[in-house]
Amino acid sequence: MKIDSYKGIELYAKRFKNDKGSEYQTIYQHTMDLLNNMEKLFEEYKEEIEEGCKRLQIDYQKLKYLLRLAIIYHDLGKANSKFQQKIRDKTKVHEVPQVKGLSKEVPHNFISIAFVDLEDEIEKGNITCDDFQNLLFAIAFSHDRSFDFSSQYFEKYMNDDVSKYIENQSLKPLLELLPSVPDRDKVVESSNYTYRVINQLRELMFKDSYDLSDKKVIFRIFLKGLLHRLDHSSSAGISAEEAKINNFPEKVEVYLKSKCSFTGFKDFQRKAMEFSEKNVILFAPTGSGKTEFGLNWAFKSKLIYTLPIRVSINAMYERLAKIFGEDKVGILHSDSMIYLLEKYLNLERENQELEALFDSVDLAKNLSLPIIVTTGDQIFTSALKWPGFEKVYSLFLYSKIIIDEPQSYSPESLAIIIKTLEEIINLNGKFCLMSATINPLILKHLGDCAKYVQAYSDEELKKRYSHIISIKELSILDCIEEIVEYAKQKNVLVICNTVKRSQEVYQVIKENLKRFEEIPVELLHSRFLEGQKRQKEEIVISNQRKNGIVISTQLVEASLDIDYDILFTELASADSLLQRMGRVYRKRPYNELRPNVIILSKGPSGVGKIYQKEIVDRTEVFLKKFDGNKITEYDKKELNEYVYDIGALSGTNFISKFKKAYELLELGFRADRKIEAQKIFRDVVTISGIPREIFDKNIEKINEALKKINSRSIKSIEKLELISSIRKYTVTAPAYFFAKGGASCYDKDLGLYILDCEYDDQLGLIPPKGLEQSDIW
Repeated sequence: MKIDSYKGIELYAKRFKNDKGSEYQTIYQHTMDLLNNMEKLFEEYKEEIEEGCKRLQIDYQKLKYLLRLAIIYHDLGKANSKFQQKIRDKTKVHEVPQVKGLSKEVPHNFISIAFVDLEDEIEKGNITCDDFQNLLFAIAFSHDRSFDFSSQYFEKYMNDDVSKYIENQSLKPLLELLPSVPDRDKVVESSNYTYRVINQLRELMFKDSYDLSDKKVIFRIFLKGLLHRLDHSSSAGISAEEAKINNFPEKVEVYLKSKCSFTGFKDFQRKAMEFSEKNVILFAPTGSGKTEFGLNWAFKSKLIYTLPIRVSINAMYERLAKIFGEDKVGILHSDSMIYLLEKYLNLERENQELEALFDSVDLAKNLSLPIIVTTGDQIFTSALKWPGFEKVYSLFLYSKIIIDEPQSYSPESLAIIIKTLEEIINLNGKFCLMSATINPLILKHLGDCAKYVQAYSDEELKKRYSHIISIKELSILDCIEEIVEYAKQKNVLVICNTVKRSQEVYQVIKENLKRFEEIPVELLHSRFLEGQKRQKEEIVISNQRKNGIVISTQLVEASLDIDYDILFTELASADSLLQRMGRVYRKRPYNELRPNVIILSKGPSGVGKIYQKEIVDRTEVFLKKFDGNKITEYDKKELNEYVYDIGALSGTNFISKFKKAYELLELGFRADRKIEAQKIFRDVVTISGIPREIFDKNIEKINEALKKINSRSIKSIEKLELISSIRKYTVTAPAYFFAKGGASCYDKDLGLYILDCEYDDQLGLIPPKGLEQSDIW
């Protein structure tokens, strides 16, 4: 086919499926969207980005210039017949001629760099050779694609196909934006050179090339990361950055005044604004107002707020949305789409507001909102350098991050968090780590680069107490009658170390309560059907009963604003126990003389599998001297420091696991994919599925919903509503949980499994016989 025949072919970059069919966006349109999005991003955070570049000694104007070039070049490689045929639907495929002898597509990101010709720019001194290499790197790896073609095939692909599109009319206005318009003959002649360059860039990517003390590396991370963010957000039809919040403290103050008799920020909350340009480690007793400190510290920066557990993330999202507005706060975790959908449906929102839900989810996924509340695995896995990790790291040129409740992470996850924070510092990012239990490992690794802040002085901490503890050499199952007796007049919280033990406690209490039907009992853990779990979470968080019993697991420890009258808990690690105490008399003075925290030390479940035995033993040794006495906030601080003393733990499993993970990261360990990095961070692989008996009972409803979901005519919102209707029957558990019970895939597209495990409406998922349920939640 003659070259002239290629000039009139419309060159597409994207195809969007909607209720009416397919909609197309040209390469030119998509590129202009990126350029416009770039201008909005740099306009919104101009002051912060300029200041960040200045601190890092990075040329701000050069970063903008090279990013603009990367945007223009990055999709030019889509001007090839294989891609254009692939992107079209069946009615349009005939528009694109195919070249004989070209059996497979060369990824467009590799083709794009063949268009780059900046010799004049280098000669004029506008860019350096390092700048040129960084630009090529950003373009070549703007996507993670396989490289499985020979130099001969690449040369033929460029000569016989790609070169014919260079004079295409729809590409012309884009090429004219470049400092040097690509020449067809030069692109063909340089194909062999381009192939060698791609190989050199791949070597650069795979070797240990992420030394963040090197300004060239930092520049490359920002350039590539910003390109990722602009590409992803523009493809979703949203902005890379929404309008920022100019004054966090002002918004927080207005909210607090409307909510209660607010007389002003506490001293330490007010000082947060003084520390807004510093990294901060905040020690604050549970219930003292560390969230307000963190928000004041953020001041006016883009904020990433991390928490370890989904239920606490949902609660924090609700809280921050009330303060700043739903249009300013995003929520990001594995179930955030369904969570928001169910929230909208429960509130009976109008359809047009459901349309806005899609934008809200996309804005959160692309980290475009001024506040993102998220799980740690969405951010901290960047230290494992999965392909595209730069998207997250580029945020910290102008953003801050809060790490709330870090004690809930495993030693391996803690090592990843610390490593990430060390790297974020090198990228101009600021962090605020907040907890009532600061692990000494955090101070050891981050103490020199962060301001340590206590909400109250040691003298004040010695005067503050809300708990009198009792340690009993009994099992929690030995205390059922005592729990029931308290529950006749008080709200009792019972926390077990494993789901299995919580189920056992619930069964015995229900048996015991046959004489006291008026006492309500609620069991909450992670192994309930999603529909049930949501209802249970709301009951536990609202806590509107005058008396009753709630039995739970670590699920209720982190950042839930709940306040019960008395706690019965299995012996666990110091940090977990302190968090559990924080759910009792959270914001009230305790004036009684009898204990309101009862710790049961006989045969606690999960020790050795969930909690390190040496940590639990040290916790018990320290706490025994407080048996029957009040424990002040200062005592709690000393408990944590004693239990996690690095010297005393030097030969333990805890330190060994931490060191091994940290040293692997120091040596440059990398994950092949983001999902792999998230599994490493979570240290568990889970399966979400429908228990067999639940499936059998609801098979007609489920199959009818699946039939509609797979229908081509269904609208997106209807599809999500149907997915939500199926999801209420699902439960999540670790993959090893089904080693004996089994799990079979029922719908591959939805990733829907049938779980061959017993399910009980009152107890939740029952593990197969012979398998100890050792997971914590």
